[in-house]
Amino acid sequence: MRDRRHSILKAIFILYIIGLCFCCFWNFRSSIDLSTEWWGIPKDKIVHFFLFFPFPIVFYLAFPKLRNSPRRYLKFSILALAAGLLLGTATEVIQGWSGYRSCDPADLIADFCGMVTAILLLQTYEAFIRKKRRGKE
Repeated sequence: MRDRRHSILKAIFILYIIGLCFCCFWNFRSSIDLSTEWWGIPKDKIVHFFLFFPFPIVFYLAFPKLRNSPRRYLKFSILALAAGLLLGTATEVIQGWSGYRSCDPADLIADFCGMVTAILLLQTYEAFIRKKRRGKE
């Protein structure tokens, strides 16, 4: 049962990556206007933040062995951030080659902020779970 659950979570991770790539490479110019701002922040940066916010969370769920101790959780956080930044960098470079999208380093900053926010929330969750487990012992 547990192996099946992990397989499903890994499939969700893969589907998330496919969806992320779709959002990064599809030509939305005729359907979505991201040229304006919300609260002084360009809409496309907000979109990048929320596109990459789930990355550490689905990574966390798909690969539980990477985070089963505090020391491993630190390694997980670094690996998740590095993998997400590598993915973000690759999408920006490919967008620059596409001719209909642009390569914007500020998008990487938004990607990074989304991932760091998610990692901090996961760390809070992990601390809560560990404290709860210690309370039961």
